[in-house]
Amino acid sequence: MHLGYPPTRIDLLTSISGVSFDECWSNRVLVDVGELSVGFISADDLIRNKRAAGRPQDLVDADTLEAHTD
Repeated sequence: MHLGYPPTRIDLLTSISGVSFDECWSNRVLVDVGELSVGFISADDLIRNKRAAGRPQDLVDADTLEAHTD
């Protein structure tokens, strides 16, 4: 599902490869945005997802994320 228009469009995914919903939910990162607390996929889970997807850009993204993750 897409919300908005480029360059500020966001994609909402209902499923992803490499990780389960339960894993992502328990590892989510909560970020306060104004008065809301918004959950985001953790860097580790996103890296696992990108590697499982295996597309060339996803693999580049995974390498970049790993280089910048503590």
